[in-house]
Amino acid sequence: MSLTLGTAVARAGEIAYGEFDIVQHPVGGADRMPVVIAQGKTDGPVFWITAGIHGPEHAGIHVLHRLITPELARDLRGTLVAIPALNPAGLRRLEREAYYHRGDPNRLWPDGKPKKDDPDTDPPSALEQAFGRLFEEIRQHANFYVDLHNASTGSISFVFRDRVMYRKDGDAEKNKVEAEALNIRLTEMCEAYGHSVVGEFPARKYLEEKLHRSSTAAAVNIARIPALTMELGTGHMPDPAIVRAAVAGLRNTLRWAGMLPGEPEPITGIKIVNPGFPCRRREAARVPQSCVVHHLVEAGDLIKVGDPLIEMRDVWGRPVGEGVLRSDVDGWVIGRAHGIFFYPTQSTVWMAIRDEDPNVEAFPEEYFK
Repeated sequence: MSLTLGTAVARAGEIAYGEFDIVQHPVGGADRMPVVIAQGKTDGPVFWITAGIHGPEHAGIHVLHRLITPELARDLRGTLVAIPALNPAGLRRLEREAYYHRGDPNRLWPDGKPKKDDPDTDPPSALEQAFGRLFEEIRQHANFYVDLHNASTGSISFVFRDRVMYRKDGDAEKNKVEAEALNIRLTEMCEAYGHSVVGEFPARKYLEEKLHRSSTAAAVNIARIPALTMELGTGHMPDPAIVRAAVAGLRNTLRWAGMLPGEPEPITGIKIVNPGFPCRRREAARVPQSCVVHHLVEAGDLIKVGDPLIEMRDVWGRPVGEGVLRSDVDGWVIGRAHGIFFYPTQSTVWMAIRDEDPNVEAFPEEYFK
């Protein structure tokens, strides 16, 4: 199958390289996303992998460098499309944002809503327009999609899976059945990758936080493509063990998709947490007053209600308030918040807690109006 993205043109049995335009700079030059296409000698699915949408998150680029090899192209059935740097401006400056869009770049992907011509509302930025063009390529060509990220310092490797939303207008029952089928595919994809799994916030907060406008959420909920966000531990300094485990997990996912031969590889060198129940993310251990925090837990620890999470002290080392914050839920520790100095209500621990909400849920009736 012939596939072209930007200036990269796929060639059977080879790796092709090119660029996809983002924006021309007013002082000359341009920002472009790098594109890599590995194509096998036989037809098969098209699997997209992207990275580098947040400037401080670097492990995904290492993963792609180690995954895409001449040997992979030789053994591949189908096509692997990779973009190592979705946000070159942010990567250059080690910042989450691009300087030609103020705001999280992973909240700019299409949301399915009808476009409104309102002169009092800012039109899409150059970066949002570029993501819109790229999304149409994903919608047209991709059978599977993965976006590579980093979470917090010392966090473990895990997968974020999106809520699967469906429309209640039109044929609501048919839409729900299709959403449930897609949700099953997401479960299978998580199992193939083999790392710990964390669900997103419940649907209401998921929409409020604009998480439905992330790259993978748009793929799942607008394009109806199985897609996952892989979180690869610490950002600035890639963890070699997590990089190796992610490469193995992605090869296993390609095997699950019918694109590589052989048996699944073992996932080694990382913590894999399965508490026996589905989990979703939550910011936990919010301090009641300003303090210096001593974390009492580590990423990957299983937590029961009542377990101590942090100690609170003043700068002289004396206990603050009750001195200890304990967990009010069962779950496990994804990672610890950055730093040790915290203000009132700030969260100090990222947790995965028991998920009691459905993975498949309808969009609010007013959402598309």
